[in-house]
Amino acid sequence: MRIYDKNYWDSSENSILSNQLNETVEKSICRIASRLNMSGKIIISTSGTTGSLKFTVISKQSMLRSADAVNKHLNIISNDKWLCSLPTTHVSGLSVHARASQSRSAIVEFKNKWSPDDFIKHINDEEITLCSLVPTQLHDIINLDYKPNADLRALIIGGDKLSDEIRTKALDLGWPVLLTYGMTETCSQVATENSSGEGMEVLSIWDIKVSTEHELLVKGNSLFDGYIEQVEGDWKYTEPIPDDGWFSTGDIANISKNKLTITGRKDSQIKVLGEKINIDMLRSTLSTLYGQSITLMPFPDSRKGNKIIMVAEEKSDHASAFTNYNSSVKSIERAEELIIIDNIPRTPLGKIHMKDLYETLEKRRDA
Repeated sequence: MRIYDKNYWDSSENSILSNQLNETVEKSICRIASRLNMSGKIIISTSGTTGSLKFTVISKQSMLRSADAVNKHLNIISNDKWLCSLPTTHVSGLSVHARASQSRSAIVEFKNKWSPDDFIKHINDEEITLCSLVPTQLHDIINLDYKPNADLRALIIGGDKLSDEIRTKALDLGWPVLLTYGMTETCSQVATENSSGEGMEVLSIWDIKVSTEHELLVKGNSLFDGYIEQVEGDWKYTEPIPDDGWFSTGDIANISKNKLTITGRKDSQIKVLGEKINIDMLRSTLSTLYGQSITLMPFPDSRKGNKIIMVAEEKSDHASAFTNYNSSVKSIERAEELIIIDNIPRTPLGKIHMKDLYETLEKRRDA
């Protein structure tokens, strides 16, 4: 098991972090890293939902600069104690180790398969003060009405949108929820709340702005270097950051008084009868009312361009969701069909795995 201590962060050795790595892929990546004389790089698989394998190249120093900014923002000190409940093959888990190393705070690894019962035991037995989770994990915890120990002062939630319903219940139970926004390409956080409900404040290391199409652009010295990905069967290295340094995140955002609000994805816009619809915003509305077990999917339609389908897990309140959702949105935003499946496929970080879900639905249609 790799140890993410000071020696790791100071080392010029490159490391590849992925739970999808095989020998062929590893050799291809190593050849590219050697040819480009990469040193002190972390080559980490992204947690994207399309299923295509892509690696993001970030420097260890960029990770540490990000960690320092988060530590300063949240006043993290050596007396703190982290519980790392996210995989270190993703930037979310790796960044926890970087923050602990830079602040000299203690860190406890959650080594078991995810379980809310085990999580609570770790939180209480280890007197944890800081932890990062994804919304799916928080959903599991509050559904059991678990309360945190008195030592926990920050529960950082990122990786996907947290519904208002789950957040409200978590706060009522005493969980000190802080929302955050970031991505692998930014070495984790771009903006984070200082206290719950006050909005995500942009960290000091970042400049941000929105384009004319409201896409969030970020600039700073903790940006990634580039991508290693397969292009027409060959592994290649690309550097997508333009000369002016502004990276296009693909997220639609609003900025007000140094506070950031994410409203959806640029690539989540679909057209129905020639009119643009942001499917992420509709999904957000649905998840606020019914949680993570129901979602919306666009499917090609010869007449409309696209049609919207509601997909629900068997255990969900799907009949009520279908009726209530359709009565609350515009006619072109309505779901034309309700499909019930056992489980909605998700990535290790709890995001809906779009490629797997599409394949599941296609198989049902072909059957």
